[in-house]
Amino acid sequence: MYSIKKQTIKLLNLPLTDYGNAQRLKLIFGNRWVYLPRYKNWVFYDEHCWRGKKTMHARWAAADAFRLLAKEIYRLPAPPDEYELDKRVRAIAWLTKSQLDYHVNNAVNFFKEMCLNEQIPI
Repeated sequence: MYSIKKQTIKLLNLPLTDYGNAQRLKLIFGNRWVYLPRYKNWVFYDEHCWRGKKTMHARWAAADAFRLLAKEIYRLPAPPDEYELDKRVRAIAWLTKSQLDYHVNNAVNFFKEMCLNEQIPI
Protein backbone atom coordinates (compact mmCIF):
# COMPACT_ATOMS: atom_id res chain seq x y z
CA MET A 1 0.00 0.00 0.00
CA TYR A 2 2.83 2.41 0.87
CA SER A 3 4.49 1.99 -2.52
CA ILE A 4 1.21 2.77 -4.29
CA LYS A 5 0.92 6.03 -2.34
CA LYS A 6 4.56 6.88 -3.00
CA GLN A 7 4.11 6.21 -6.75
CA THR A 8 0.88 8.24 -6.80
CA ILE A 9 2.62 11.22 -5.18
CA LYS A 10 5.49 10.94 -7.67
CA LEU A 11 2.99 10.98 -10.56
CA LEU A 12 1.09 13.85 -8.92
CA ASN A 13 4.22 16.01 -8.84
CA LEU A 14 4.87 15.82 -12.60
CA PRO A 15 3.93 18.87 -14.71
CA LEU A 16 0.25 19.34 -15.57
CA THR A 17 0.91 19.34 -19.32
CA ASP A 18 0.57 16.85 -22.15
CA TYR A 19 4.30 16.16 -21.90
CA GLY A 20 3.90 15.64 -18.15
CA ASN A 21 1.16 13.13 -18.99
CA ALA A 22 3.58 11.34 -21.33
CA GLN A 23 6.03 11.14 -18.43
CA ARG A 24 3.22 9.67 -16.32
CA LEU A 25 2.52 7.09 -19.02
CA LYS A 26 6.21 6.17 -19.10
CA LEU A 27 6.18 5.56 -15.35
CA ILE A 28 2.82 3.77 -15.34
CA PHE A 29 3.33 1.62 -18.44
CA GLY A 30 7.07 1.10 -18.09
CA ASN A 31 8.21 -1.24 -20.84
CA ARG A 32 4.84 -3.00 -21.15
CA TRP A 33 3.79 -0.65 -23.97
CA VAL A 34 6.32 -0.18 -26.78
CA TYR A 35 6.01 1.51 -30.16
CA LEU A 36 7.59 -0.34 -33.09
CA PRO A 37 8.32 2.14 -35.89
CA ARG A 38 9.12 -0.63 -38.37
CA TYR A 39 5.53 -1.88 -38.13
CA LYS A 40 4.02 1.51 -37.24
CA ASN A 41 2.24 -0.18 -34.39
CA TRP A 42 2.24 -0.62 -30.64
CA VAL A 43 2.86 -3.84 -28.75
CA PHE A 44 1.72 -4.65 -25.24
CA TYR A 45 3.27 -7.24 -22.92
CA ASP A 46 0.54 -9.11 -21.03
CA GLU A 47 2.87 -11.00 -18.63
CA HIS A 48 3.04 -13.94 -21.05
CA CYS A 49 3.75 -12.59 -24.52
CA TRP A 50 3.82 -9.46 -26.67
CA ARG A 51 0.58 -8.64 -28.45
CA GLY A 52 0.17 -6.20 -31.30
CA LYS A 53 -2.06 -3.23 -30.56
CA LYS A 54 -3.37 -0.37 -32.63
CA THR A 55 -2.79 3.25 -31.70
CA MET A 56 -6.39 3.55 -30.53
CA HIS A 57 -5.70 0.82 -27.95
CA ALA A 58 -2.74 2.82 -26.61
CA ARG A 59 -4.97 5.89 -26.44
CA TRP A 60 -7.68 4.00 -24.58
CA ALA A 61 -5.10 2.66 -22.13
CA ALA A 62 -3.73 6.19 -21.61
CA ALA A 63 -7.19 7.67 -20.95
CA ASP A 64 -7.90 4.84 -18.53
CA ALA A 65 -4.56 5.44 -16.78
CA PHE A 66 -5.40 9.14 -16.33
CA ARG A 67 -8.82 8.26 -14.91
CA LEU A 68 -7.38 5.72 -12.48
CA LEU A 69 -4.61 8.08 -11.38
CA ALA A 70 -7.14 10.84 -10.64
CA LYS A 71 -9.05 8.32 -8.52
CA GLU A 72 -5.86 7.32 -6.67
CA ILE A 73 -4.98 10.96 -5.96
CA TYR A 74 -8.49 11.49 -4.59
CA ARG A 75 -8.04 8.47 -2.29
CA LEU A 76 -4.78 9.74 -0.75
CA PRO A 77 -4.99 10.63 2.95
CA ALA A 78 -6.01 14.20 3.74
CA PRO A 79 -3.19 16.63 2.97
CA PRO A 80 -1.53 18.58 5.79
CA ASP A 81 -2.07 22.03 4.26
CA GLU A 82 -4.10 24.08 1.78
CA TYR A 83 -1.26 24.21 -0.76
CA GLU A 84 -1.17 20.42 -1.04
CA LEU A 85 -4.96 20.23 -1.24
CA ASP A 86 -4.99 22.83 -4.03
CA LYS A 87 -2.25 20.91 -5.88
CA ARG A 88 -4.28 17.71 -5.70
CA VAL A 89 -7.47 19.42 -6.86
CA ARG A 90 -5.64 20.96 -9.83
CA ALA A 91 -4.07 17.58 -10.69
CA ILE A 92 -7.42 15.78 -10.55
CA ALA A 93 -9.01 18.48 -12.74
CA TRP A 94 -6.12 18.24 -15.22
CA LEU A 95 -6.24 14.43 -15.36
CA THR A 96 -10.00 14.58 -15.95
CA LYS A 97 -9.48 17.06 -18.77
CA SER A 98 -6.61 14.90 -20.07
CA GLN A 99 -9.06 12.13 -20.93
CA LEU A 100 -10.31 14.23 -23.86
CA ASP A 101 -9.10 13.01 -27.26
CA TYR A 102 -6.90 16.05 -27.91
CA HIS A 103 -4.86 15.62 -24.73
CA VAL A 104 -4.76 11.82 -24.95
CA ASN A 105 -3.44 12.04 -28.52
CA ASN A 106 -0.77 14.55 -27.52
CA ALA A 107 0.34 12.49 -24.52
CA VAL A 108 0.49 9.26 -26.54
CA ASN A 109 2.46 11.00 -29.29
CA PHE A 110 4.97 12.33 -26.75
CA PHE A 111 5.13 8.87 -25.17
CA LYS A 112 5.77 7.36 -28.60
CA GLU A 113 8.68 9.77 -29.08
CA MET A 114 10.06 8.69 -25.70
CA CYS A 115 9.86 5.05 -26.82
CA LEU A 116 11.59 5.87 -30.10
CA ASN A 117 14.39 7.72 -28.30
CA GLU A 118 15.10 4.69 -26.12
CA GLN A 119 16.40 1.46 -27.47
CA ILE A 120 14.07 -0.96 -25.71
CA PRO A 121 14.91 -4.59 -26.49
CA ILE A 122 11.98 -6.91 -27.04
